[in-house]
Amino acid sequence: IKKLYLTFVVLFLLYGSVEAQEVQAKDAKFFEKAMQYFDNGNYKSAILYFDSCIVANAEKTDAYAYRGIAKFELKQYNEAIEDFDLALILSPGYAEVYYYRALAKLEIGAKEKACEDLYAAYDYGFKKAMRVIENVCESDEKGKKKQMK
Repeated sequence: IKKLYLTFVVLFLLYGSVEAQEVQAKDAKFFEKAMQYFDNGNYKSAILYFDSCIVANAEKTDAYAYRGIAKFELKQYNEAIEDFDLALILSPGYAEVYYYRALAKLEIGAKEKACEDLYAAYDYGFKKAMRVIENVCESDEKGKKKQMK
């Protein structure tokens, strides 16, 4: 009976491994197709494929990030922010996501929260954020900007 049990466990583990590989393959295909649409500016189709990618792999940070950017491009700012939030839950140091979330927050009039995200983007290494910080964030924050330079 021990041999039968051991055989069952091995088969179960092998099946799980094969299933995981199939999910990764689907995830990769969906993401690749989504990026093709994204790169061509077809954001609505890209979103559909990012959705499929997320269904295949709910922890695919880039799928949330790029879906958020696609929604931003379609002026769906609140929905974009939701995707950026999810991406940051999965990957808290994702500098570019802070940057794009800041841009979306600026579009909905949340300037103070946008500036917080811009500083986070800068602190995590996205130096391009400084240009927006200098143009948007309050002048009383100059001391903080000087410290960052």
